[in-house]
Amino acid sequence: MTGDILEHPRVEEWRRTHPREWWAFNQLRPESDVRDRVIAAVLAGRDDDTAIEELVRFAESIEGNKRAARAGTLIPPPPIGERRPLDVTIKRMTKMREEGRLFFRVDFATPHGWSGYFDTTSPEVVERVSKHRQRSRPLTVVGEITAHPYDFLVVLGGRVKIV
Repeated sequence: MTGDILEHPRVEEWRRTHPREWWAFNQLRPESDVRDRVIAAVLAGRDDDTAIEELVRFAESIEGNKRAARAGTLIPPPPIGERRPLDVTIKRMTKMREEGRLFFRVDFATPHGWSGYFDTTSPEVVERVSKHRQRSRPLTVVGEITAHPYDFLVVLGGRVKIV
């Protein structure tokens, strides 16, 4: 990505109006495809693009990691392939549609400095997350760690359930 595109008026405006996202954008590795997708979304004026959502998720992950480091609660996330219960705080649940498939994406954080998300079509999981209004109280979810997009962000896959 050339510096010229970062000086485009739309990018300049977005940088001024979204300082947190710009900060996170600058934390991404230069070879990250998210960088290119964010710039494409900004240039096209798509504020609700999935690349912007990924960038917000990345910003939240960095912030949670730094909070845990200051609090002394920082521990690495479980390895890929491990399935176990996790105490999480739900950050948001978003209705998504990809390739004609409708599902809900649930973003969560842990007190250990890493966060993540999982996708679900389970009415029981959606209902439990929706009813969980006291977001500061943790929920226990069980799922398999299927990816580590960043060192402190995980993706749960398989059948995720709330216990």
